[in-house]
Amino acid sequence: MKRMLSLIRKTTAIILLSVTAACSLTPEEIEFLDKSFMLYEHALRWQDYDLVIGFHKNEREKLTDVKRKALKKYRVTSYDVVYTKVEPDNMHATQVIEVKYYNDEYAVVRELTVTNKWEYDAEKIRWQIVNPLPDFR
Repeated sequence: MKRMLSLIRKTTAIILLSVTAACSLTPEEIEFLDKSFMLYEHALRWQDYDLVIGFHKNEREKLTDVKRKALKKYRVTSYDVVYTKVEPDNMHATQVIEVKYYNDEYAVVRELTVTNKWEYDAEKIRWQIVNPLPDFR
């Protein structure tokens, strides 16, 4: 049993080192990107659309009061990460997510697959999503 646990620990360490070396991101940058992913998921699940919009580059200016009110009708029931990849330049990442949601007025669960393209903004020192907000219908 101890031998098996030791083997698992060594394998995990090798995988983590390989991923870190391949991405060339510092542990802090990996943690920062991971926190951005988690915060975005949390904001979407809890209908904090002001925070969600804040992650989307150039979207805040497009958010009208009418659109904000319309977004409040949508409730996310499931948020699953399908795929995540950090590009070799360490300034771009892609995350494919599947979101299940419903509109309060219709109570029909729908599914949406979204490919979020993330980029690091060195000036703002943060990760942002360059594609528009998901199109809930």
